[in-house]
Amino acid sequence: MKRSALLLHFRTLALFVLMLLLSGAVTLLFGAEGEGSRPMTFFSVWALPRVWVGAILGFLGLVLLMTRKATAWVRFAALVIIFLAFSVVPFLPWGKFASGMGLHPSPMCSVEKPLMFIQMGRSVPIIFISILGFILLMTVIANKLFCGWNCPIGALQELLHRIPLPRGWKGKLPFRITNAIRIALFLLFVALLFGMGFSLYAWINPFEFLHWQMEWAIIPAFVITFIGALFFYRPFCYLVCPIGLLTWLAEHISILRVRLDKQACTDCMLCVKKSPCPTVPSILEGKKSRPDCHACGACIEACPENALKFK
Repeated sequence: MKRSALLLHFRTLALFVLMLLLSGAVTLLFGAEGEGSRPMTFFSVWALPRVWVGAILGFLGLVLLMTRKATAWVRFAALVIIFLAFSVVPFLPWGKFASGMGLHPSPMCSVEKPLMFIQMGRSVPIIFISILGFILLMTVIANKLFCGWNCPIGALQELLHRIPLPRGWKGKLPFRITNAIRIALFLLFVALLFGMGFSLYAWINPFEFLHWQMEWAIIPAFVITFIGALFFYRPFCYLVCPIGLLTWLAEHISILRVRLDKQACTDCMLCVKKSPCPTVPSILEGKKSRPDCHACGACIEACPENALKFK
């Protein structure tokens, strides 16, 4: 391995080790919510198990991607672990660890709720700002690292998309259309919230499903997310999710991402055929702005020339 590649790996590992040490440090220095009389602060939120477990999963995902070990079966196992960790563990009788793994606030609420507090003229609780900061930090370190290696709704969509269907039943949605819809929904959410006090996202939030209580209000989100995922890759992420929109913008300054070695590429297009997302053509064309890449590793695994690398 070239010295430059080794240095790059070292810097990446150092970033995540620092992140994990910081989470451990705040766990010792600060109590979790409800412990003692000390108020919750920005970094004390990172003492919650959901944050440092998320950092560990992101670190492992990053190592797998950079070493080309994120194969289809490894990815499948990771998706199952991600979903169970953040949607089942919180309901197990494991005391404070289980309660600290709960999705409150959920990634979607990290965008929705702060704007709702502002609309009501109230201050935004620090937990929302801290969780959003953690999501953005992971995204800046490596593109969509949170969405691809932490989000249980994203993981469930990927798992559902792996269910075989008759040939021609699965497709890729054009990113220009999906992103336009996602932006329009966000602008409509803001307009309705500040104009009428109505939250559109409250009716299309699939994270409510993870409370394991089926209600009429979440049926639209259920249909878009879980039935749609059988036919399209992560439809909720591309069409609706405000965190998906925010992290797509943050992707543009991500330190690590899928990159192309043009000299090694033979234009066989296997990466495009094997990848479930609409991102790979933009990577091959060298576009600075490209569709969401959820760091699944499918295109990297598909390339027979090792021309695609996560670095």
